[in-house]
Amino acid sequence: MTGVDMHTHLREDRFDPAAFEVGDRLGIELFVCSNIGDFRPHPSLDDVREMNRVLAGELRRYPERLRGYCYVNPRYGRATMNDLRRNVEERGMVGVKMWIATLADDETSDPILEYAAEHRLVVLAHAWRKTVGGFPYESTAANIARAARRHPQTRFLMAHLGGQAESAVNAVRQLPNVAVDTSGTLISAGEVELAVRRLGADRVLFGSDLPHVDLVANVGKVLAASLTPPDEERVFGGTARRWLAEVAA
Repeated sequence: MTGVDMHTHLREDRFDPAAFEVGDRLGIELFVCSNIGDFRPHPSLDDVREMNRVLAGELRRYPERLRGYCYVNPRYGRATMNDLRRNVEERGMVGVKMWIATLADDETSDPILEYAAEHRLVVLAHAWRKTVGGFPYESTAANIARAARRHPQTRFLMAHLGGQAESAVNAVRQLPNVAVDTSGTLISAGEVELAVRRLGADRVLFGSDLPHVDLVANVGKVLAASLTPPDEERVFGGTARRWLAEVAA
């Protein structure tokens, strides 16, 4: 297996190289990473620029093992777009990381999503359905679905299977530009199997949420999902490699 982990993060401005050693044992060769710093819901423009600058340094440090998502706060308009262009066109980032600064379908995100479509970037969009404890601008699968309908040429990767796999998969099922990743502590082999059954293996991508979640456990739940060998290959990296090859800076 030559796997790709489509959902990882820096911790304290560094990617832990020990993950590469674990990945080698498990067949995970490439890690796609973002830097959301110390998890402030509404980072300043200067904070976001600095997080992306730090990530660019890690990408240069590990060019064979890391790819990067540009973190964005859509509230800063033109300045956000300038930082996005810099990170894609000059620093070689392959996607966009949307967290909880705005809802995914907020109109302030439209220029970002249009740019992502133009350059075939992967938009890793956080989504989590919570009964209590949600953030004010924390997207659910419904927000991802509305954004995807408005931007049918944009490639969305909905994180954590939407935080509630069955309802989230149903929300995006008819939207071929939305895939899901398998990251999240509450996501098990059963949810992975359900997502593959309803969306197809081409729309389910492996993600771990490193360093917050154990890589071994995340690989294990995909292996335990009773997938066919061809489907397992697609989930672990086949689709991700195709997507990454299509990015056009």
